[in-house]
Amino acid sequence: MVLPGSNFTPDVQKRIPTFPVEWDDSVDPKGPEFMNTITTITAVAGKKQAVALPGSEKPGYSAVYRNAHNPKKLVSVVHPNLRCTDDLFSATVKANPNSLCLGERQYNQVTKTWGPYTFQTYSEIDERVSHLSSGIINLVEKHAHQDPHKEQYTVGLYGPNSRNWVLTDLAANRTAVTPVALYDTLGPESTKYIVNLTNMPIIFASIAHIPYLLSAKKEMPTLKVIVSLNELEDPEYWEHPGHSKRDVLNAWAESVGVTLYSFTDVEDSGKHIPRKHRKPTADDIFTINFTSGTTGNPKGVILRHSAIAAGVTIIKYNDFFDQADTDAYLSFLPLAHIYERCNIHGMLSSGIKVGFIRGDITKLFEDMVMLKPTLVCGVPRIWNKMCTGIRTSTIEAPGKIGEITREAFEAKIKHLRATGESKHPKYDKVWTDNLRKSLGFENAKVLNSGSAPLAAENIDLMRCALGIKFSEGYGLTETTSGISVSNTHDNHSGSVGPITPTTEVCLRDLPELGYSINDKPNPRGEIMLRGPQVFHGYYKNEEETVKALEPDGWFHTGDVGMIDDIGRIYIIDRVKNMFKLAQGEYVAPERIEAFYSSASSLISQVFIDGNSFEIFLVAVIGVNPEPYCTLLKNKLNLEVSPTDVDALTASFKRKDARVEVLRQITQDIKSAGLKGFELIKNVQLFIEPLSPANGTLTPTLKIKRPDCRRYFNSVTSEMYQEGPLLDLSQNKNKI
Repeated sequence: MVLPGSNFTPDVQKRIPTFPVEWDDSVDPKGPEFMNTITTITAVAGKKQAVALPGSEKPGYSAVYRNAHNPKKLVSVVHPNLRCTDDLFSATVKANPNSLCLGERQYNQVTKTWGPYTFQTYSEIDERVSHLSSGIINLVEKHAHQDPHKEQYTVGLYGPNSRNWVLTDLAANRTAVTPVALYDTLGPESTKYIVNLTNMPIIFASIAHIPYLLSAKKEMPTLKVIVSLNELEDPEYWEHPGHSKRDVLNAWAESVGVTLYSFTDVEDSGKHIPRKHRKPTADDIFTINFTSGTTGNPKGVILRHSAIAAGVTIIKYNDFFDQADTDAYLSFLPLAHIYERCNIHGMLSSGIKVGFIRGDITKLFEDMVMLKPTLVCGVPRIWNKMCTGIRTSTIEAPGKIGEITREAFEAKIKHLRATGESKHPKYDKVWTDNLRKSLGFENAKVLNSGSAPLAAENIDLMRCALGIKFSEGYGLTETTSGISVSNTHDNHSGSVGPITPTTEVCLRDLPELGYSINDKPNPRGEIMLRGPQVFHGYYKNEEETVKALEPDGWFHTGDVGMIDDIGRIYIIDRVKNMFKLAQGEYVAPERIEAFYSSASSLISQVFIDGNSFEIFLVAVIGVNPEPYCTLLKNKLNLEVSPTDVDALTASFKRKDARVEVLRQITQDIKSAGLKGFELIKNVQLFIEPLSPANGTLTPTLKIKRPDCRRYFNSVTSEMYQEGPLLDLSQNKNKI
């Protein structure tokens, strides 16, 4: 069954390779289908983690690398019988029916407090998925006049992480429906674009998004049904008949030609009118995941069930869990992004209980303390902020606390480098144990970072401060999330680990940017990927599909990478983001931004810019108020409250404040080994200058560099007119 618009012309289709169904050599194809772990790949010092395939080089391209664990084939499934998400989930239900599955915290209207997590079991969730799946079929036949057994169609998901969000995802995939996530921060125009492009008849939306969808209905003619992910009635409160929340929304929906249902309505429909589900195949579309992009309309990345099955397989190669009832995962990264969605399917295929945050990211660590997760997956912005908090409250703190924790850190970093062990018999008691408890990390076995590079200094800080293994991964929407992950037994920091057993990698020469596969000591170039996790084209967009995929199936990531002598991958920068300074030096801004963000507790955000008419770099910096105010007091004897926005904003205009910030961050970055032309020479200060709201960040919080340049054009022009802050005797550096 094919989703209309997902087919390509024969010439384009040839660029999308197919791969045989392969499983790890340790798996018995006639044995149990459910496995917490296939086999743990353990890094051994000096031993290759990925190997180059002999004779695989070709002009302009490096050798092809595969994971050293299984270089003869690309693994695509956990077990030969598990080829789609419903196979994986059903195998878990069969093996662990009474294990806890999905949980949330309930708000008590009387006490005005949040209670503990309450969970439903895997068998209970499975039953609800079957009912909801039948309910979706009933909706489609009644309102969209489509036969769900003959035609694949899309269902929208528009809301924050929740149990009902995941239930809908599982239910849609059980009957070969394609769920499409709509981003909270994608913006109204992109939402309308996606709904119309995919001919979406049904959207499951949080109650906060329903008014927008109803107001925009005239511009989304295919939309027939909205299902509220939240309950439309609150049993705790009496509402006047005809004027209740549900009555008002129903009347509005009816006036624009939309039928409104509650989540319970759809679930009950499927319970009372059960339907036969058409099981998806590996070739059916699991989702169309729209990338935020930096220009124009978002691109719809087609990911088949075969891709998500391969993506889930990666998790089974790591010892993230203890296989105990205490194993838990807290879902707080947006489910609209493939990173978290793949994480969730990985957890559910491993029998792990998943709890959801309440929706308020500022209360993240309150939920963390309540759940005590075993694995914590985050992104650099989360980890960098946490590191800033650790530094300012411990090793950079005045008095006895700072003295003790600095001593602890120095001892633990030496111990880590000498033994590879992040735990310490003495200093865990005086520093680490209390810190872990305050963050909810008592049971945490592994911390993982994805989405963007994280500086080695912050990884080492977290390993020492928390005594927890840390791994960093790399992947894209087009590769169904991660295709490399650093081994938790390898305490080297800075790489994203070797290519996983599901994918192969090579590097493409970039002579115009000064990167070559013949560079010493290690080859460098654009990262190229191929394997069962790689996407199957952009939805209804052959032009972009051809740009992204080579005729032999290799995917252009647009990322510049290096592969070291034992096969670990390092992310250097983005191909399109690099620029040249007037003296001819190429600058990789993302790499430099990552160094500054991790090295200095003063920085919460940084955008670095330059061009071919200037010989130095300038930066727009979002400051962390507390360390910034401490700096002002110590260096300028200036008292400013971290919570006084007006006073902070006024201080940003003072040149002496900007000079002291630049002086401090230059000192902080000293050990990073940056070249002189890579150092920031002038800064302007703000509070959170970058955001999706002003168009400078994508919904995944990546810098939209062309938009930033336009948005901050007058700011950067002023800095260049002023010249370097720390040496104003220089000329204006114009040519």
